[in-house]
Amino acid sequence: MQTNKDFNNGKQLEDDYQESNIKKTLSQQEEGKKDSNDRCCGSKRASYILKGCLFTVILLIITALVVLPQVFSGTASAVDNSNDAKSRFPAPTSVDPPYPTNTTSSPNNNDTAFTPDPRLHQSFYGIDYTPHGTLYQKQCGVKYQDVLEDMKILQQLTTRIRLYGMDCDQASMVLRAIKQLKANMGVVLTLWVDGSSVTYNRQYNIFWQVLKEFGSDHILGVSVGNEAIYREQIVTSDLIKLIKDVKNRLQKSGHSHVPVYTTEIKDLPNLIPEEDAVMDNVHPFFAGTLVEDAANWTWEYFFNVDQYPTLLTAKQLDLNASQTKPAIISEVGWPTYPKDSKVKAAEPSVDNQRILLETFICEANKRQVPYFWFEFKDQPWKAIEFNETRESYWGLFDKDLKLKHARLPDCYTDKWKKGNNTVIQPEPLRSLD
Repeated sequence: MQTNKDFNNGKQLEDDYQESNIKKTLSQQEEGKKDSNDRCCGSKRASYILKGCLFTVILLIITALVVLPQVFSGTASAVDNSNDAKSRFPAPTSVDPPYPTNTTSSPNNNDTAFTPDPRLHQSFYGIDYTPHGTLYQKQCGVKYQDVLEDMKILQQLTTRIRLYGMDCDQASMVLRAIKQLKANMGVVLTLWVDGSSVTYNRQYNIFWQVLKEFGSDHILGVSVGNEAIYREQIVTSDLIKLIKDVKNRLQKSGHSHVPVYTTEIKDLPNLIPEEDAVMDNVHPFFAGTLVEDAANWTWEYFFNVDQYPTLLTAKQLDLNASQTKPAIISEVGWPTYPKDSKVKAAEPSVDNQRILLETFICEANKRQVPYFWFEFKDQPWKAIEFNETRESYWGLFDKDLKLKHARLPDCYTDKWKKGNNTVIQPEPLRSLD
């Protein structure tokens, strides 16, 4: 691009060159006059013609100096206006999406605008969420703009989300999006445990960095591991040591109000005394139940395996209701595909997921059962990672954020409030006696 300085320097050189040529021409003319003193009238006529040509050349040069800069300036302005038009009016999409769009997407990381989706309601107590591209082994790949768009939808569904790890800046991105959207949302953070000290130390260090950067206002709790004992990647005694370490360090750093636990379905009697809450993944699908019976099966399982032991412990220690450790369903849901991947009477399908949504969500809210729906959107990587197609299709939305259902439940649920990590609890199904 030509600058004004370049143009002025060029103009000065051109003026100097023109002045030199004019002086040279006049000098030559004067010399010609001396030689023409003894010439006839024809020589005088030639002199007049020469002067006329010289005047015309000078006039053309001056005109060019005045007009050309305006022409080039107008061209540059037209190019700039053309670029402005491209940025303001992006090319339309080639086809209309099969479902209504959920949010207004934008490449601008500061874009907090979105169009509320009338099919969505804040009816979920909590939802499990994994941003796409957060596999450390796959060199990450998660983008903040994608997380922001996810959070625009999630805030219309729930005030609580649960993450599965700390890798790839996922926790930082989620908390940043919550802050940017000014959303009333809390997050359960998970330190992933897989039997590798390298993995755990990486997760552990990132967690403290996140806590330092964002504080604990939007942290609902910390889960040290997710079914690590069930997967036989750690023994109970070692997991308890990790839990105690995180609890002690939180207390020393002024965050003693943040509860610490694990998410586990095995060895609960030994874990419960050491954690601040019981988190259990409760899946009627894997129990092989008919979807019509799934909600009732979940109430029974939750009481017998999770709530009853905490109530019994509190009774033995003579604790009141506020001192009793809460029990939480950390996962409950239903897969939508493939249909032939059954577990006994449990069949994956969109219709069956809809049935569980309709029979479980509002009733759980009414009973005050705390739960996290599994999960927000489909995860294509799981089919490859676990060699199990069904694992990828538990989402309310598909991988492209298209809602699988015509509508979602619309009913009241307990809303999280900043600074309040109290967990609601249902009335026991039966007496402890």
